[in-house]
Amino acid sequence: MAKELGLRKASLYYYFESKSALLHLIFERAIDDALQRIASIAMIEDPRERLEALIRHQAVRVASEPSLFTVFFDQRPSLNAVHYSEILAKERAYVRAFADAAQSARNAGLLPDADPRTLADILLGMTNWSYKWFDPDRDDPEAFADICVALIFSDVRDRTEDD
Repeated sequence: MAKELGLRKASLYYYFESKSALLHLIFERAIDDALQRIASIAMIEDPRERLEALIRHQAVRVASEPSLFTVFFDQRPSLNAVHYSEILAKERAYVRAFADAAQSARNAGLLPDADPRTLADILLGMTNWSYKWFDPDRDDPEAFADICVALIFSDVRDRTEDD
């Protein structure tokens, strides 16, 4: 990490007591920004609009900043127990927002009858994994979000019957 910043490790740790402390700040930035955004999305009453906004938010956010999410998803083992538990509590609130939206969408007949947490994990998995392959310099995060939304809300049978 120090190398990427043009610093020696000793210089970096002058400002941060440990790798865990530095990672904790990065993790907090990612999760706190996301929690703020989904708090406003949670106010959307229409179940389809709310779930679509959550999917779009997550898809665009991860696809736009894959390096941030490489750290967020791949560096968890480097967090100390206190930092990990703080991030985990926030992450659970984030997943709960997706589960609540999935339950509302399921109740409205927009999603299959399944456990809301499972539905949330599926939605997050679909959008989160893009940090591994998405290149925001080459690809359009908004177009990626459109595809994610279409995968959830398009009925493939309707499209194939029209062909």
